[in-house]
Parts: sequence; C-alpha cells; structure tokens
Amino acid sequence: MSPFPGEFSEDEGLSRSDLRAKKRRRMLRRRRTTAIVVVCVLVFGIGGFFGVRAAGGVFDDLFGPKGDYEGAGTSEVTIEIPPGASARSVANQLVEAGVIMNSEPFLDEVERRDITIQAGPIILREKMSSKSAVEAIVNPIKPPKITIAEGRKIDQIKSTMVESGMKAEAVDKAIDDKTPKDYGLDVDAPSLEGYLYPATYELNQDRTAEDIVSEMVKKTKREIENADIDLDDANRIMTLASLVEIESPGDEEVRKKVAQVFLNRISEDSKTGQLLQSDATVAYIHGARSDLTTTKKERESDSPYNTYKKKGLPPGPINSPSAGAVDAALNPTEGDWQFFVATNPDTGETKFADTYDEHRKNVEIYRKWLKEHGEANGDK
Repeated sequence: MSPFPGEFSEDEGLSRSDLRAKKRRRMLRRRRTTAIVVVCVLVFGIGGFFGVRAAGGVFDDLFGPKGDYEGAGTSEVTIEIPPGASARSVANQLVEAGVIMNSEPFLDEVERRDITIQAGPIILREKMSSKSAVEAIVNPIKPPKITIAEGRKIDQIKSTMVESGMKAEAVDKAIDDKTPKDYGLDVDAPSLEGYLYPATYELNQDRTAEDIVSEMVKKTKREIENADIDLDDANRIMTLASLVEIESPGDEEVRKKVAQVFLNRISEDSKTGQLLQSDATVAYIHGARSDLTTTKKERESDSPYNTYKKKGLPPGPINSPSAGAVDAALNPTEGDWQFFVATNPDTGETKFADTYDEHRKNVEIYRKWLKEHGEANGDK
C-alpha cells in the first residue's frame, strides 16, 4: 500500500520476492559504482578521479544531488540519443543536460516499465521527474522531425535518414532498387532519385523508413498533379529541373534562362551536337567536388549520365529539385542562348551567350573574378 492515502507507490502491487529482487539490484548498482570510485581514487589519485567524474557522469549517484524533480518540466530541450547507448549512459546524458536530477530514479523507472530506449533525437524538458522523462521517451512530447533539403541526392537523403535514428538496413530496403511505381507514382524513372520530395517530415517510433519514403513520393506526386504535368512527360521535367537546381542559383529569372539553354543544347539547332555537356551529370557518376569540376578521364565514362558523350537528357533526375526549379523547367524563358557562366559567384550574376566565342569572353570575366578573389583569400 502507498504510505500516504490517495497516492500511488511505484512498488505497489509487487510481491515480496519482487521487492527483494529490486532492492538487491539497487544495492548491486551502488556497490558497483562505489568500486569504480575506489579504483579511480587508487589509480588516478583525487585529481584523476574528479577528471574521470567530469568526463562521465557515473559518479553523480554518489556526489550529485539526490532525489528527483517533480512534474513535467520547464523549457523544451532536444536530446540526441546515440546508437547503442545503454540506459545508464542515457541517464547520465539527461543529468548533464538538466533534464533529470540524478540517474537512479530514472533507471528504476526504465526497469519498472521494461522499456528499450531508441537512438535518435527526442524532445524532453528541463527539470522533469524521472517518471515524466520516461513517459516522454515512450510517448514523445513532439514527434522528432527530419528535414530533406532541396537539391539533395539519394545517398545524402539516406544518410540523413540514418542519422535521424533509422536503421541503415531498413533505409536501404525502402529505397534501393525501387522506382516511383513501387510507391504508387506511375512514372517511368530508373530509380527514386528526384522523387523524394524535399520537405520536413515527422518521425515517431511507429513510422518505418518505408512510411517516410512513401510520404516523400506522395508529395512529389502531388506536386506533379498540381503543376498539371503529364505523367508521360514527368521524368523529363523532373530531370531538367534537377539540372537547373544544381547548375544555377536560386534567382527565378536566371533559372528559367538556364532551363532554356539546356533545351537549346539538345534541340535540332544545337551548337554542341545535342550534348548537354553538364559537369553536374558527370559529377553525379563519380561524386561531386564542391565546384562541380570534372576531369578528362571522368568525362570519358560510358555511363548514360555522361552528357559529354550521350545526347539529350540523362535517364533520370540527379537530385531532388525544388518547386522553383520545376517551375523553371516548365516555363523556360524564350531565347537562343546555348552557353552560360556565373561571372560573379558571390552575387549570382550569370551571363548567357548564343555563340561559343561570346561564351569564352564571359568565361574570361569569371576567371578574372576568380583570380582577384583567390588572391584576396591568400590563394595563388
């Protein structure tokens, strides 16, 4: 029975043997901690002992505050639980973050409820009672979120999903060797690249990696429908949009001109032999450098994404394009340009040219800018 009428004791309902076992577990934990303290003092001395204490948190049970906070806590705080973390290491992490007062009541509550603490971000509050903290772990205060930025490739999206706490195997299973058709989007595309919509998604313990991927594809399907894109033309539009996304800054008018340049290059009036000659597509094959430059050897690849050798657009998108890039692909600005170069990367100023000779002059402007700014940064 509870020692006070009307109050609930966490030991209520336990048999005498359960109570004795629980008391013994507590005693063993305290003895183990005491043994660690003694060893640290003998081996490291007092100064070394307190250094170890500061690095860990295992000694809070002996030297930290006793008792427990009351209530559901105050300000929200986001905690990142690392993969493979034990209940005790999580308890120490929460003590250091000011979520709980000390680890023992928390560990007792975890043991009583027999829960497994999952890796990943979780929102808790400062100065929570141990019961409230454990309850918030089981039933999150707010579902954690994952944000997929515009222009990200599948490999980057997969990494973000794994970093959020999803198992790599589950992420691979949900994405690898899958196409939009596997998730209800009737578009002919070689993979899910370009069809995982860039947005913020809520996570919780009940949602699988497949659930999140399905929602990403559904959002892309909604975008295609809202833009009134014919499904037979969707892969072409998404592919062009992905090139615009990575090859041009966010300025709307510049993007629409860049989209027209790509269309002109693969047209009957092309001055590049209907080759896009996009370094971004070659970088997609081999892995991109920060400036998207490629080597002669890389441009000799036989990959269908090598637009220096393969005419027309690549087989599919090379990233998840933004809504602005999709709009540019749908509504390019009319013009005869076949070349473009960002002559001032700081401002995004971009010059367009109809002929290669004119383009070479624009490239010299860019090289002059690069030399001046390289020297200003100490580069030679």
